[in-house]
Amino acid sequence: MGEPLDAFSEILARRLDGEGPLGVAVSGGGDSLALLYALAEWGRRRLHVFCVDHGLNPASAAWTETVSDHARRVGAAFSPLYWTGSKPQAGLSAAARQARHALLAEGARRNGIRVLCLAHTQDDIHEAAWMRDHGSNVTAPLEWSPSPAWPDGRGVFLLRPLLSHDREALRRDLRARGVAWIDDPANANPQSLRVRARLADKSEASPAEPPIVSPAQMEALLDRTWAGQGLITIGREAFAALPSPLARKVLAAAAVCAGGGDRLPRGERLDGLLAGLSEGKPRTLSGARIWLTGDHLCAAREAGDIGRNGAQDLSLAPGIESMWDGRYALRADEGGTIAPSGRMRDRLGKGGRAALLRLPAAVRGTLPVFHDNFPDHGLSSARLLGQCGQTGVDCVNWVLPRFVAACGAIDRESRIGPDLAKPKENCVAKPQTLTI
Repeated sequence: MGEPLDAFSEILARRLDGEGPLGVAVSGGGDSLALLYALAEWGRRRLHVFCVDHGLNPASAAWTETVSDHARRVGAAFSPLYWTGSKPQAGLSAAARQARHALLAEGARRNGIRVLCLAHTQDDIHEAAWMRDHGSNVTAPLEWSPSPAWPDGRGVFLLRPLLSHDREALRRDLRARGVAWIDDPANANPQSLRVRARLADKSEASPAEPPIVSPAQMEALLDRTWAGQGLITIGREAFAALPSPLARKVLAAAAVCAGGGDRLPRGERLDGLLAGLSEGKPRTLSGARIWLTGDHLCAAREAGDIGRNGAQDLSLAPGIESMWDGRYALRADEGGTIAPSGRMRDRLGKGGRAALLRLPAAVRGTLPVFHDNFPDHGLSSARLLGQCGQTGVDCVNWVLPRFVAACGAIDRESRIGPDLAKPKENCVAKPQTLTI
């Protein structure tokens, strides 16, 4: 890639500081093949190629096999991924994108990959701007961002190192390498807004730089005292000092992460919450309870909402990690069931009930409790998870790590992961200032 490879390598050096395999999403089109060959030329990490077969074109199986050939050519591992089942008649592009991200995230996690490279280019930035100018809510591709698939994408980040490159330059590079690419007929369908954006004059489009919370800003915002209990506490003074776009981003991220959902709140509901926050009057958004108290803006799971969009109880098979309520990743040594603490207080032993009372009132009914499905084991057989002490269940709370990532404050590979949510030694600290 000549001189552009220098900028490409600089991005990789800034974001990547791990040693494991690097994932690459390759469709067989020109952009993704250019990415694959550029990464192979860079040569500092083992590559694992993922190709999603959406099953929407009769030639898709042959395309997947072609991508497999390219992976072999550069010495990369290869995994085909398949979107199976019925496909919607309306909103097919959005559904395909959602399925693709979920499949890629699941494939990455299954293979121990934390960073997945995607081949978006400068053209994609301008096309997204044009689409927004014509009524779409599509977001601009970012160089570095968490996977949008939740919970499948927990602990997986997306890296787009070609955003300063244009599509035609990448194709010239492929021609010079003697590499042929696939042109998907769907990319020529004028009924698609994306295709119309590609063909349009985009000189008037105005790409917007999305607001990002820096790691330093995040340190000033967060109080991590209750990180292990799924409670996000943000300094009121630091929050009030944020520019409006950044405050909206932080509030939206706090709501969806504390609530365990998979879609950020937007528009009037978010603006209404931002304008209506007041001392002592909790509001709800995206399954989260949000309130102001003392020196903090707080967000926690709304206990009464648990189970509204999914089962309250989760059956755990021995040794298999499962996600409960979009917030906790759990793996048990033995079979059992997870239920919310608000419904299980009577089955907790004296120590478990005492531990609940030491926590802020807002989270006491929102925590995972493990029980063994044997009622004759007595009321004290249930175990409160996510607190100090050994319970025989691995319990990882993803609320705070997900929030920090969603705000943009994870800036490199080594900072990806759930460590932010590990309980502090003072996990029984007094909660007076957070009572509501």
